[in-house]
Amino acid sequence: MQVLDSHAHSGHTLSFKILEALWRDAGITGGALIPPVEEIYDRYDWGFIDSPFYQDSRVKVHAYLKSLRSDQIFTYWFVWNDFALPEAGFSGVKWHRHSNEPKYKYDSEACYQFIEQICAQRLPVMIEDEFHYTQELLKRINGRTAVIIPHFGGLNGGYERLKRAGVFDNPQVYVDTALASPYELMDFARDYGVDRILFGSDYPFGDPGSERYKVEQVFTTGEELEKVLALNLLKLMERSGKKEA
Repeated sequence: MQVLDSHAHSGHTLSFKILEALWRDAGITGGALIPPVEEIYDRYDWGFIDSPFYQDSRVKVHAYLKSLRSDQIFTYWFVWNDFALPEAGFSGVKWHRHSNEPKYKYDSEACYQFIEQICAQRLPVMIEDEFHYTQELLKRINGRTAVIIPHFGGLNGGYERLKRAGVFDNPQVYVDTALASPYELMDFARDYGVDRILFGSDYPFGDPGSERYKVEQVFTTGEELEKVLALNLLKLMERSGKKEA
């Protein structure tokens, strides 16, 4: 059975060779790679805006991921406040911050233009942000491209809160299983089916083998398991980059 990890980090501070060995030990054949946060911005400086060091770091880490691409490896462009557009070949966008971290310039013209461009290219967007900003970004995207909520929303305000707000009613909203509870996986599958669930580990914060085992304890039928472990991600990546008519 093909297995793809839809949420793993790799960069100069997290060598792909280590992740690749963990994937191999867990029977994982590839996945989607995201730059480590510390190579994008200074997450510990709430007032951080930008610096030449991080501008150079973003260029280098995106080039590193680009060098790893294959038919089994997909790469995410990590957006920050320069709102540089994704280069050709990137399969998705990562939008990431926590409440104690520096903010995106949500109201800037560059931000609006960035969202317009990624929607036109139908690049999936993995959003990990505060609850109200997650809702605001979903409104702006307005179903024009897929949105992935990592950890079943554990860092976007919580699964139950997002569910009550109707976020998962949107057929363009996907979830990944990284560090989520088995209850959340079962609850989502019961109410929305399995076609929008993506297996992920969030390496190095989650262990790929343990996260795969968790998924396999929840989804016991072959068809459901195949979708969650690989087919849903492949279908999503196939749509990526295909412009709207």
